Amino acid sequence: MIRPRQLSLTVAVTLGLVSCTPNYYMPNIIRLTPNGTVSSPAGESIKSSFTLIAVEDGYSGLFTAETIVGKCWVVQSPVTTSGAWTVVPQGLTCSKLDTEQIQVKDTNGHSAVTYIRSTSVAVK
Repeated sequence: MIRPRQLSLTVAVTLGLVSCTPNYYMPNIIRLTPNGTVSSPAGESIKSSFTLIAVEDGYSGLFTAETIVGKCWVVQSPVTTSGAWTVVPQGLTCSKLDTEQIQVKDTNGHSAVTYIRSTSVAVK
């Protein structure tokens, strides 16, 4: 049987921990910039490189990134990083403007995907 005092203390500690955790804290979720989805891919000009950035709250290890679908974009080496890569367009090998999929993984097995739609003009 839990005593009322013990129950009150447990509730107080729990509420204290919840109030100290920022509302933007999302453990095990990798946030990517640019962040495109299948239905709304991020547009990037096939005429210039862009920077892909990965952030995961509470994680300070290394990430890997690679193009899963497509040939218009290449994630530059090193493929293991703290979360920032230069993604270079491959205009000569890209026969058409297309939507491609880039995946980022952490060392704990979590992953995130962004979709990039190549455009012929700068989209910013």
